[in-house]
Amino acid sequence: MNFTRFLRGSIPLVAVSSLVSVLGCGGAEPAPAAPEMLDAAPVTESRPSMSSRSEIGGMNEEKVQAAFQRASHRLSRCYERGVQRIPYLGGEIRFKVRVTEEGTARWAFVKDSTLGDRETEACMLKVLKATRWPKPVGGEGLAENSFTFEPSSDERPPVPWTPDQLGTPYKKARPALESCRSQAGASQLKATLYIDTNGKPLSVGVSSADERGEDAAECVAGALREITFPSPGSYASKVSVDID
Repeated sequence: MNFTRFLRGSIPLVAVSSLVSVLGCGGAEPAPAAPEMLDAAPVTESRPSMSSRSEIGGMNEEKVQAAFQRASHRLSRCYERGVQRIPYLGGEIRFKVRVTEEGTARWAFVKDSTLGDRETEACMLKVLKATRWPKPVGGEGLAENSFTFEPSSDERPPVPWTPDQLGTPYKKARPALESCRSQAGASQLKATLYIDTNGKPLSVGVSSADERGEDAAECVAGALREITFPSPGSYASKVSVDID
């Protein structure tokens, strides 16, 4: 089977959109231990014009995009490992990273995703948490970027489903899923599933509107993996559902 994957754009991953923003002065969070940096050398910070700045702090967008591009090969390896399990794995994924004044990631989460595989998403988050980021000026900063992954054209895509097609098993599971969300203190979550011909999930991916959703992601994915849904027929299906 040909596992070559096509990624749109001129770099290994597609930067669909980007945003560099600044943090307000909310409650302080305890700083985690600094992760091992995966880049060959730290970024040398200068004082260029700021693309996004306030009295709290800002980041240089070009340097943020360079950091995402340096991480792109490792993100691609996460994806390639995923397609060994799910040959038609594909979709768009958007990350949000909070960057400390030292240029490390305080946290990173999947802000939106239709990729549909938590294992791949977690691998990508590990890469971004260990990436060297440019130092914000005047405070901590936020960096966002989206990437699109396209499976090989040799692979038949899954059948698209609507949430209604998940039937009664999903309705019965909603209280447990909402409990996962509320216990983590997260706002809206989204789960994307690939469902095999026997009705069992092949994989589940989870994205969230805020960083607290990461604490709920494994709970949601685990609950959905235990459900047997209606059979999609002779080929696997793919569906996204909101959990709020």
